[in-house]
Amino acid sequence: MKNRYIKDNTITNEFVETYTKSTYRIIGDHKHTAIKPCHWLEQKLMTGRSNRNCYKEVFGVESHRCLQNTPSLPFCNHQCVFCWRDIEQGSIGSEFLVEPDNPEDLVEEMFRHQQDIIKNHLPLKRYLDNYEIMIDLVYYMLLHDGLHSIDSLATHIHVSKNKITRALNLLKNQGFITPIGTDMKHYELNYEIKNSLETKDEAELLIKRELTSPDDIMRAHSEALYPNHAAISLDGEPLLYPRISELIHEFKKRNMTTFVVTNGTLPQRIEKLSPLPSQLYITLPAPNEKVYKKTCRPMIKNGWENIMESINLVDSLSTRTLIRLTAVQNLNIDGYLDEYISLIEKANPNFFEIKGFTLQAKALDINKRLKSDQPVQDFFPDYQNLKQLAIEFEKKSGFPIIYTNETSRDILFAVDWNKNKDPIIKKP
Repeated sequence: MKNRYIKDNTITNEFVETYTKSTYRIIGDHKHTAIKPCHWLEQKLMTGRSNRNCYKEVFGVESHRCLQNTPSLPFCNHQCVFCWRDIEQGSIGSEFLVEPDNPEDLVEEMFRHQQDIIKNHLPLKRYLDNYEIMIDLVYYMLLHDGLHSIDSLATHIHVSKNKITRALNLLKNQGFITPIGTDMKHYELNYEIKNSLETKDEAELLIKRELTSPDDIMRAHSEALYPNHAAISLDGEPLLYPRISELIHEFKKRNMTTFVVTNGTLPQRIEKLSPLPSQLYITLPAPNEKVYKKTCRPMIKNGWENIMESINLVDSLSTRTLIRLTAVQNLNIDGYLDEYISLIEKANPNFFEIKGFTLQAKALDINKRLKSDQPVQDFFPDYQNLKQLAIEFEKKSGFPIIYTNETSRDILFAVDWNKNKDPIIKKP
């Protein structure tokens, strides 16, 4: 049966247009590759400070220098219910169906597009302006006691509501302002700040000390033009790309560290990876085959057996390894702790990670994908639930927690790793 999105071994423009409406950049002659800057890249450009890195900071990855990409954009053999991507419309098939582009050309194109995004779509001026707007907001709220809305602040500061929202979010994240009321749409200045500042110069000094400075912003923007890490994880199943080893090699030639995130259904491809990435992630989506089929809705036979084969390979791989549990409440974490511990002990990776799934974009359809009448929120594990699960896992398994990130709802354990050893990756 012909696929209407593929013609002459190339993905059609009709399909590409569904992605280019967002911040994806589709690259390569055959259009199976994409890059997309993540939320944390922009967050880091706003401040340049390390507290705006994503959870990968524990391994030394700086978000503004991370090139998030995939060589298999529309190809995946799973239709996971927790996937935030548009797998209903944005997945072409479970096999790699087009002519594979040359890895060297792809990496050059990735760099070119990433630099274009940084220069023209996430421009330096935006974040320098944001710095000035934050100072104006803090000083205005210092002079005018009470509650403030985005509309009122935009009127008095004389900038757009979008710019006000961007600055407020950063001030809120830092604890400089507090959202008030049941709708959380009004804000007031932090009590301690309100009672310790008097002048605009003092507001600026506080922001420079605690949040960011023009020098920090300019340095981050300059560094972002030259990525030093490739996260091969954006979309699809990367190992379906027939030339994945060559792609890893091209990044390593440029002295870049590499993470590859795979669903583990292609153990033969894992065995043949040469070179291996700096760190290999295998997603463990379930404790057993029954939960796996409900969670991942595989489009292949023997998916669970293949994952188990990949699990068995982990200990023999001459690279750093991490097994990730993407946690979904009321689906794949409740009552399965012993089964997960058994699998992790069997695999013996360097690290194990519990990460709450992200309730955004198409993941909001999780109840529809599960054909469930339960509210979407019933499937969303908050950080406290995950932390309690992690504490139980640590106690029963003996694998210590070595890192937590509440914002990303991410908890990392040392398995075949000395808990006192720095996990930062030192070389590609």
